[in-house]
Amino acid sequence: MKFLKMLFPRPPSFRRARKVEKSLSGCTLSFEAPPYSDPYSSIQEWETGPDSIDIFEGNTFHPIKYRSAKDIDNFIEYSGIKVRRLFSSIWAFKSMPFFSNHGGDIQCAISVSAIEDLPINETLFSNKTFLQEIFRRYDLTKLQNFNEGIKSDLFDLTQYRWPSYLGPLNSQWVEQGGLDWLYFETQPLVSGSDSISWHTAISDKHILSCHFTITRAVSNAGNAFRINQRTPWDNYINFIQKIMDSLKLDLSPGLNTRRTEVQSQPGANSKSIFGCSPQQIEDAKHVMQMWSGRGYTDSSRDKNESHRATPEEVSEFIDKRILPRPLHNSYPLEEKIEVVSRLPPEQIQRPLIGPR
Repeated sequence: MKFLKMLFPRPPSFRRARKVEKSLSGCTLSFEAPPYSDPYSSIQEWETGPDSIDIFEGNTFHPIKYRSAKDIDNFIEYSGIKVRRLFSSIWAFKSMPFFSNHGGDIQCAISVSAIEDLPINETLFSNKTFLQEIFRRYDLTKLQNFNEGIKSDLFDLTQYRWPSYLGPLNSQWVEQGGLDWLYFETQPLVSGSDSISWHTAISDKHILSCHFTITRAVSNAGNAFRINQRTPWDNYINFIQKIMDSLKLDLSPGLNTRRTEVQSQPGANSKSIFGCSPQQIEDAKHVMQMWSGRGYTDSSRDKNESHRATPEEVSEFIDKRILPRPLHNSYPLEEKIEVVSRLPPEQIQRPLIGPR
């Protein structure tokens, strides 16, 4: 059984991989990946992105959207950051023999972001500015993605805000395809999917991002803790790494000269990283433990008992999850810094956990 767990969920074969090429205002991006395999539908329009885009044509970009903290079913546009999708795909994984054939999937989205409100004297080719802008988008789309939590008192009318994700995790700088990329991961706390993100600056105000979403299909595991407990993610990670190892990005001569000019300035090429705070970790342990009974039944317990994991089990998992896991071509880890969000104060909502 241990041997089977190493083989499954089984990824698509790279023997069918073909080269994908994109042009971005004189920059060229190429990578290899198998054709998409959609486990849900035969009519989804995957891999239909443009072969060439003008990154300096703002009319083709759209504002990013984030979830409202006051109404979690409502999404709000944020005009300071605009995005253009380049490529999207999905690859189905197969489960172990004698189980459901569906073992989950990986979705990929490659996009260019334009920072519309970047101060005129700043450039994304400076790693400090770049880190701040990556964090601003992450703060909007992940750290301010809340759920209403679980109330033990039916008469408690307080509107709690529990974080739905923990991150950024395992952040590091990686030399990949000719340029330096910022890599990090996101851990869901309720249900949802794991996220792997790669980002690099391609102009003074444009970022190229490769975002992978990992969905693991597991029976009797309706929450993030039980999914991680039941199914390793090694094969998913290895599949993503094969795609990224094949990736090559060449900036246009003008942008490459500009990048070299900025990066030669004192401090502009620092490899500082960011991460989650001790308070985030403490909150995450509580949230994940409270949701650890969702969609899960422990056959050794009475059906009327709680089927949650113990706080100790969840704490052990998160303590391991936040440890660094350097990639094979990453730079030595430098100082982890606290990045101050550039969001306007009125748009910042923070967790409201309540009694523990």
